[in-house]
Order: sequence, then structure tokens, then C-alpha cells
Amino acid sequence: MENRAYNEPFSQRLNRLQNNPPVEIIDTLLNSIDNYFNNEISLTIEGHNYQTNLLFLGVHAVALTISEAFYNIKGSQGFKLFLEKYIDEDIDNKKFSLIAEKIHNWRNNLAHQWLASSGHQIGYDYNMESGWENKNGVIFINPRIYCNQYIAAFRGNNSRIWNYSAFGDIELEAIKQRLLAKYIRN
Repeated sequence: MENRAYNEPFSQRLNRLQNNPPVEIIDTLLNSIDNYFNNEISLTIEGHNYQTNLLFLGVHAVALTISEAFYNIKGSQGFKLFLEKYIDEDIDNKKFSLIAEKIHNWRNNLAHQWLASSGHQIGYDYNMESGWENKNGVIFINPRIYCNQYIAAFRGNNSRIWNYSAFGDIELEAIKQRLLAKYIRN
């Protein structure tokens, strides 16, 4: 099997992104995430061989990419903002931003440390009807609900992430420049 995230040559893509309006690079970013990354994230909750830790790593990567690009906010604050703007539903136990710091710390454990006392504060429960619950000081998250709310931000009637028309021309240009700087640098 062969898989490649970027099929367009670097120089061609750079030229396209630099010489077109900001929506070109924003659409390229969002389409790439949705058509490539999200297809893999969706698989983490399929069947009975869950890849829950990969789900949290993947969603977090996308959240920070978008919060840094769109709002120039990094880390746990950017992650919380992403959840508030794109993932949260109106019911408290489906507002993951309320536990954003816990999820952010858990992702840091997964990515950088694994063995940490904060790991005692997170659990998964695929059978809960709520998105998350505090059970005796442990935050249990239903990864299926978390994933489905995340995917809904990109697809269907609830695709809030594509509504970047709320940004003005100056903000859109700033987003373009942030994305270009990261694209060229990395």
C-alpha cells in the first residue's frame, strides 16, 4: 500500500498558495485535513479494535493546527478555543471545552511522557450516553461521541469549521501568512 499526504509538487503548491487569495490556503488546509487526516481519525472508533489514544493525538494535532493558524493561539488555550468553536454541543456533558485542560494534559502524556500522575484522572467509556462524566474524580470520556462531534465539525449540517467567512480581509491575510510561514519553514 502506498499513501502520501502531498501529491502536488512543493514548488507548484507554494506558487498556488502564495499567489492566490487567502481562501486558497485555508481551503487547502481544511480539505487536506478532512480528506486525509480525518479518514484515519474516523477509523480509530471502528469495530472493536479501538485506537483511542491515536484518536486523541490526531484530534489534538488538528485542533492546535487550526487554532494557531486561525487565531494565533497555541497550547491549551488554543485547544480549548477549538473545542468551543467547533466541537462543543449545547449540552454540558457534550461540551468538551469544559474539560479541555484535562484532555490537553492527557494528550501531552500520550505524546511526551506516558507515565504521569495525571494519567490517573482520565478514563474511556465507549458505552456512556454522555460525552464525558466525572466519576469519583476521574474524567471518563466517550471516545465515540468525542470523535463524532469532531468529524461533524468538518462534515454535514454541523460543519462549523468551514464557516471562516466571519473573518475579515485583514484576518484572512494574517491566517494566510501564518500558514505560509509554517509551510515554508517546515
